[in-house]
Amino acid sequence: MFKDQIVRYNVVYDRKKQAIKKGEAVVQIEAYQNGNRKYFSTGIYLTPDQWSKRKNEPKDPYHSSQIRKVIAYYENFERETRHNRSDGLFSLIDFEQLKIKKSEVAILTSGKTFNQFFAEQIIARDKEIKWNTYLQQMACLNLLNEFNPAIAFDDLKFKLVDELHQFMMGKGHCSSTSNKRHKIIRSYIKKAMKLELLSRNPYDNFDIPTPVVNKMALLGSELKSLEGLKFFTIQGRPERVRDMFLFATYTGLRWGDVSQLTRRNLIKTENGIVLNIQAAKTGKNFELPLWIMFDGKAQYLANKYWPHTETEKLFPRLNNAFANRALKKLAVLAGIKKHLHFHASRHTTGTILAQTAGVLTAKEVLQHSKLDTTMGYLHLSNAERNKSLKEVTNWY
Repeated sequence: MFKDQIVRYNVVYDRKKQAIKKGEAVVQIEAYQNGNRKYFSTGIYLTPDQWSKRKNEPKDPYHSSQIRKVIAYYENFERETRHNRSDGLFSLIDFEQLKIKKSEVAILTSGKTFNQFFAEQIIARDKEIKWNTYLQQMACLNLLNEFNPAIAFDDLKFKLVDELHQFMMGKGHCSSTSNKRHKIIRSYIKKAMKLELLSRNPYDNFDIPTPVVNKMALLGSELKSLEGLKFFTIQGRPERVRDMFLFATYTGLRWGDVSQLTRRNLIKTENGIVLNIQAAKTGKNFELPLWIMFDGKAQYLANKYWPHTETEKLFPRLNNAFANRALKKLAVLAGIKKHLHFHASRHTTGTILAQTAGVLTAKEVLQHSKLDTTMGYLHLSNAERNKSLKEVTNWY
């Protein structure tokens, strides 16, 4: 087999320059061999805004994955044809045999069930989404497949969504879990609508259940008890978990951010250390002088665990599961009669800030996009206040 006999496959958009006139144009596959070209339609029509000229591919990963399948279809045909011939030769004329099989190519880009669309979307975005997000979406896909392994797009109506919800309830899903599952499914339905695979959103008339959230926060006295715990050197990891929890409390950071802090995120200035991060959940830049809140206790901890190199983590060799187990033991040692977990640090920050600095300041520190979310901490602080008042036995 000679090098010039190999067929090269390229993706071509708007070859006939019809996008401006008609608003959209077809994506084709160009097969090139020995100076000759043959074009095949993918059946995918895109607007100029949906196409990346720089990368020469659709901006949407789903369309890109569909196009790769069409290319693979022709590559497999070429490979099988060469294999079946003693001389191993192949020419563009051989593609004429595929004329009666164009329907097979159409199946590659249409006729998908919603389950398949869901799965392909996850695969297409596996490098863009974080591991925890990937696990949540796969759990949602597994739930869909258990409910109905072949959901047609035409079947995506209110009745099906309602039946799916009843299925979740039957499996014992709490309101928080079902809320997350519905929101993930709804996001992919919206994606399918943008790709014109679906004309109407079945969630338009369906009220996704609001989860009942029990935001547990530490009282000031409980926080002091945790701060006052004494450790021996041999207990290094529990102390590091305690200090990591306290650092998160003093800054309002989520686990995903505080666990990834390195020296690059800690900028030393004349006044002290400034925390500078890009939030993992929101992608927003966040800057906080560590000497301002909680009497500079976060700055003390930053100096205590100051990394030796630029890339070394502030709190290394800790994972969320271990931290949560350790916090339950630390709560017992501190005399805290609560189910302590790492995210309680953020609830504690929100509660204290809502009481002292106000909800607007709390909103900025916690990086909430909606004030309603922050208002929940004001209600929580009032609840803790009422609980403390009820426990008073001697007023004088």
